[in-house]
Amino acid sequence: MIKTRTSRIFECMNKILSFRYFALFGLLFSGIISLSLAFQTKEVEVKVPSQSNWVNAQLDKMTLEQKIGQFFMVAAYSNRGEAHYQHLDSLVTEQQVGGMIFFQGQRINMKTILNRFQSKAEIPLLIGMDAEWGVQMRLFGEDRFPYNYTLGAANDPELTRTVSKMIAQECREIGIHMNFAPVADVNSNPNNPVIGFRSFGESPIEVAAHVKAAVEGMESQGVLTSIKHFPGHGDTGTDSHYDLPVVENSFTQIDAIDFPPFRAGIRAGTASVMIAHLSVPAIDSTGTPSSLSPIVIKDYLQGQLGFKGLVISDALNMKAVADRYGKTEVVVKAFEAGCDILLFPESVEDAIQAIKAKVEAGDIELNEIDTRCKKVLNAKYKAIINPKSYESYNEYEIELAKRQVYEKALTVLKNENETLPIKRFDQRIAHVSIGTNTSSLNKSMDLVAPIDHFHFYSVEEAQRRLKDTLDDYDMIITAFHSNTVRSRNDYGLPNNWKKWISDLPDKKNVLAFFGNPLGLKDANLSKFQSVVVAYENHSVAQDRVGQFLMGTFASSGELPMTMNETYKRGFGVKVEWSGRLKESQPEELGISRQKMLEIDRIVQSGIDEGAFPGCQVVVAVEGKVIWRKSYGYHTYAKEREVQNTDVYDIASITKIAGSTSSLMVLDSEGKFDLSARLKEYLPELTDSTAYSNLLLKDMLAHQAGLSPWIPFYTKTLKEGQPSDEWYAPMKSELMNVPVANNLWINAAYTDTMYQRILRTPLKSRRYKYSDLGYYFIKKIIEKQSGEKMEDFTLNHLYKPMGLQYLRYTPLEYFPKRQIAPTEDDQIFRKQLVHGYVHDPGAAMIGGVGGHAGLFSNASDLAAIMQLFLNKGSYGGTQYMQPEVVAKYTKQQYSRNRRGAGFDKPKLDGKGGTCYKGASMASFGHSGFTGTVAWVDPVNQVNYVFLSNRVYPDAENWKLVKMNTRTEIQRVIYEAVQQAKR
Repeated sequence: MIKTRTSRIFECMNKILSFRYFALFGLLFSGIISLSLAFQTKEVEVKVPSQSNWVNAQLDKMTLEQKIGQFFMVAAYSNRGEAHYQHLDSLVTEQQVGGMIFFQGQRINMKTILNRFQSKAEIPLLIGMDAEWGVQMRLFGEDRFPYNYTLGAANDPELTRTVSKMIAQECREIGIHMNFAPVADVNSNPNNPVIGFRSFGESPIEVAAHVKAAVEGMESQGVLTSIKHFPGHGDTGTDSHYDLPVVENSFTQIDAIDFPPFRAGIRAGTASVMIAHLSVPAIDSTGTPSSLSPIVIKDYLQGQLGFKGLVISDALNMKAVADRYGKTEVVVKAFEAGCDILLFPESVEDAIQAIKAKVEAGDIELNEIDTRCKKVLNAKYKAIINPKSYESYNEYEIELAKRQVYEKALTVLKNENETLPIKRFDQRIAHVSIGTNTSSLNKSMDLVAPIDHFHFYSVEEAQRRLKDTLDDYDMIITAFHSNTVRSRNDYGLPNNWKKWISDLPDKKNVLAFFGNPLGLKDANLSKFQSVVVAYENHSVAQDRVGQFLMGTFASSGELPMTMNETYKRGFGVKVEWSGRLKESQPEELGISRQKMLEIDRIVQSGIDEGAFPGCQVVVAVEGKVIWRKSYGYHTYAKEREVQNTDVYDIASITKIAGSTSSLMVLDSEGKFDLSARLKEYLPELTDSTAYSNLLLKDMLAHQAGLSPWIPFYTKTLKEGQPSDEWYAPMKSELMNVPVANNLWINAAYTDTMYQRILRTPLKSRRYKYSDLGYYFIKKIIEKQSGEKMEDFTLNHLYKPMGLQYLRYTPLEYFPKRQIAPTEDDQIFRKQLVHGYVHDPGAAMIGGVGGHAGLFSNASDLAAIMQLFLNKGSYGGTQYMQPEVVAKYTKQQYSRNRRGAGFDKPKLDGKGGTCYKGASMASFGHSGFTGTVAWVDPVNQVNYVFLSNRVYPDAENWKLVKMNTRTEIQRVIYEAVQQAKR
């Protein structure tokens, strides 16, 4: 989102008016008057002086000392209190320094402090900061962006550009004009103590591409960049904060390895280049530190590389130079060498006077002072007086960028026997995290499937507490959470981490390492079938790793640096997407969040009108969940808010999520034939009845001539109450089938129900929706599989798929508070139906019906629907054959819209069952309780809506009259189509 012209003017005027521009006040007065009319006109224009006019005006009024002061950028801390602020005040008012570089502090203090200093400055202060991974590098309480080496592993310069724009936004918001970034060093020495993770990698070509993107990204948003550390700090073994590193490489090596990223940054338009404190004999054989070397700066940077912008010294208090020269001498030498901005000088007044003395003595020409002062002023004009507009990214766009980086960066070092992704969850899986800040990994995995999590701060604690526990698991995921990506302290790995590895039982072992991969360079990884490197222990990195382990996206990351002889730069095992739904957001697909928020309005309208007390909505597009949201409450009393993990009675969606899916599994195994007749599977039940010749295909397409339903319960009531002949308030040997709370029915009555169906006359063979066929479908599934229906669905679908919330008889799995109630049934059960199936017929056979009985949350139901959309595959397992899925989901007869078990769009294309924009290939089902699940193979849309509209009265049809379910679907399709345009 681009700032409006008016907001841009306010920003500009505020900056101009915060300084004492007496010489220009007359020039700007007309603009100020225009600004006062801003609320009366659509557009206003402020006459900002031209760059040359402004620069020359400033230069003309400055004394020599003031000009020299412009070269100084002093250290500032927004958290050091008034004494420090007063010291800075004096540097601004008395020494008239040109700028400040900010270190520790907080965002909340920055604006106040900056306004204070800027208001005292005759010429605006240039404010800089090391914000290589965002302002969090210096400010407390901020979230950070990925490190450069993570961006290098992702190896997508466009992502680097986007992240750089977002960092620029952070800078602009708090008044930072110059970011001392990006790092252009090529990390050719893996033992480098100071660059390492700050570099994009060890390939000059790839580093150059990222430097170019970063420079262009930040500069396009009006933030001045400073590529560093020229002539290249990547192949050093010493930290220049503590000593002077020596680069032993030949000039040929330097030119081929170190210079390309700087050339790229210069061509991209970087405002400045920071000079490192290095001894580079191949360039300057005198041993002079590069930051103080005219040869390095004037002959090579400005001469050979053609750089015309600002030259900035690295901090002049660093021991690499500070221990070799006096506080004043080092500043003078840096200036004489060609540094236009003198960073972090320790003696400002003395240094200004020393440079002034050099000018007065003729050692430095006044013309050079003016020329270089103009360079500083030109930068200030560009960044402060007439800054560019900048894009304003919202929190969701920033979150997406981070997700995309960590997702693309994730690097698989090994994956023996295709251990990853985890394909099935009908095995015991333990996840052991060792380290700090581990919760995001747990949450990410829990979104997909149930896993046992163990967290410890040390290896010793983990081994003591777990002992032999891990022997009971089939797979063990070890996660090391590093507390630093720097080389010190073994890259933040826990003590005795190698012992943990060696002591692991011989199982399917997976390692997820949240840290610098160089930490594993000497590790024996043979115990692990799979190893995943995430580079950082960031919450978003954990989230993405959790999703990856579960198979929700493919891996493409490659090492940006060499670990050892086995794992070299560019190495990375590719792992394909398993078809499992990925936790995402609308922005990933270019879908408007604002458009999707119309769903909230539609839902709230339904709640306000009393159509339903609450609901869940899940939307996935192209296998990515872009909307997962719960609304309202379980009841109108508003005592419990709906959570994403709550379960609803999905009513007739059971027909596809339970019965039809089971038939497709059996069909794929050759145990069921859709074209067969009922007598071929249930001769003992249907022989000598009119039902024996019913085609199963007709039954599933609802054109077998069956009655819509039978109110079985009416024959079991006596004077309007459940008869003692059939029911009891407590379970007994005879009364052992649960119907509702404290209501048990005689198991023998199930046979009576089947006989009643078989005695019901068949009607003409045309479309008529009926539940009755699914009573037979249940028996077929149980007979052909040899398992109870609830066991077959659990063991062959729900459990291996990792579905935690899709179950029959929910009270066996969930506390009552997690289950949404349905009807206050005063006709049959004489109670609020809560935790038991709403459908009376399904209730009378124990809650496990072919037509009803399943409970689910929207997320698990969406996974089942994605299974169908994936042509029978999910998580890397083929549960049913693609041709079988195609057979069942297609329209079965030309004059009947129905598939086999599945509902489909009306033949006239006018909606009704679904939004009219859904393709004719789409399919799904709705449920009496106020539910729908629908997928579209053409548009790759997966939509689930669950509510308890029957609470407390099943005759409440407002949901249907308001067309809520279809209206939500309309919004989804409009949003998807808008994104495609």
